[in-house]
Amino acid sequence: MRQALYLFSFFFLSVAYSQTTPLSIPRNYATGETANWTKPISKVAVDTCGPYFNNYVGLVKTTLLYFEELRTGNALDFNPYGGRAQRYHANQPIEISGLQFYSFHTNLSVESLMVVTLLFDYDEVADSIGVELARDTVWVSHTTFSPLLPEIEVNSYFDEPVLVTEDYIVALYTSTNDSLKIITNSAPDGDGGGEGISFAYYNNPVAPIYTGWYATLPVFGPIYDLDYLINALVSYPLHNDFSLSEDSICPNEVSAACVTYDQVPNFSDPHYNRFHATPLGKILWTWDDGFQNADLEFLCHTYTNSGTYTVTLTDSIRRHDFADFTCAVELSKEIFVRDSVVLSASGSSDGLTGSFTGAVALADSVSWDFGDGNFEGNILVTEHTYDELGTYEVWFYAYGPCNVDSVMISVTLDDVGINETQNSILIFPNPANESFIIKGIELGSKVEIVNMLGEVVHQELVSNNQMMVATNYLSEGAYLVRVTNQLNQTIHKLAIQH
Repeated sequence: MRQALYLFSFFFLSVAYSQTTPLSIPRNYATGETANWTKPISKVAVDTCGPYFNNYVGLVKTTLLYFEELRTGNALDFNPYGGRAQRYHANQPIEISGLQFYSFHTNLSVESLMVVTLLFDYDEVADSIGVELARDTVWVSHTTFSPLLPEIEVNSYFDEPVLVTEDYIVALYTSTNDSLKIITNSAPDGDGGGEGISFAYYNNPVAPIYTGWYATLPVFGPIYDLDYLINALVSYPLHNDFSLSEDSICPNEVSAACVTYDQVPNFSDPHYNRFHATPLGKILWTWDDGFQNADLEFLCHTYTNSGTYTVTLTDSIRRHDFADFTCAVELSKEIFVRDSVVLSASGSSDGLTGSFTGAVALADSVSWDFGDGNFEGNILVTEHTYDELGTYEVWFYAYGPCNVDSVMISVTLDDVGINETQNSILIFPNPANESFIIKGIELGSKVEIVNMLGEVVHQELVSNNQMMVATNYLSEGAYLVRVTNQLNQTIHKLAIQH
């Protein structure tokens, strides 16, 4: 590594790290080949984009790739850096199952070379490796650099996943002097982004006093502000769900549907999100009524039409620039926009008695205003006896969760009376059991049985001035028998007892 400093220091060029300007695809510094990160990977809109994923931190900060030798070194070549490490933030609980790096060796006399992989706590005071949390041993069998990086990918898995809640370091080292090489971003340019998160292990056997881990940026200078392509295999929740203030609202109620989404901290961290500087920029709300909003964690919406709608949140965390490594969050909840109350009413008269029938949908309660200072509530079919003849305005009201509706009917009470046949209607037995007989009705009249909710539970046309009506299938209780011909309508009370 120090050798690289002597050879390439004159190439040093400071490269600004931009989070919004896409970089060109990196090419290999030594060979000029453009690297390819194409990798078959299955991602779906779930918490972790699959069981585990990489961060690929170095790939968003480099225009060149570089080979670093991984070896203990000796007195002759004095290349004593046998280990490399990369620090990551832990803004939230993160599960580490292992690590991934890219490596090959050039010793054709052996089939593979051993590398020890480790997970450490980060010692902030010493700015170095802390307590060891896990380790594994892997073997590098690739003997040449491949621009298709998955072909020289090495995956290491710990015996058990480790949950970290503070900054952590993934590292690897070798105990051999054979020529192992790992891939990092450009050493001559030092374009690690100024974070100082890379470490090197000095392990020269002829100078043991210098053995240990060193932070490369403060110890060796800006030219060593590297990001090694050593990636923790991580799993963590990408979201805390979102809350919907109400799941049932009224139409045209301003800002009735409010949503709140708590984006997890990793969205705002450069170690996990390519667009960490604008983490809200990937948030999109779709309201299912043709409208959508973006860039907000809390907002409200007004629905104008009734129905059931699906409120959908999408968000994403972008790993790097050079392949489609976007993890998607997609969450949805249903909201019901209630219908308005709908009603109708009709009425008729017989002397001083008015008979009234209301029909309503989606109402919680109803009431009648008979126009003479008297009222009655929560009944759909009713009769009212007036003190005086005349014309009255009768109002029928229906009260729903979103509105109040009303309709007015005019009823005229006079002494003309009604058809004699209709006046002479008899119903017996009353209370009825299995059936009742209705007598004195005109041919062609319609007979209806109405329950106390105003629902017609039975109807038939009259073919004789006396008929039997079955009631064995009706529940016990109070009913109204409504008889209607071309001129008049009469309503009679009926009780059914089985």
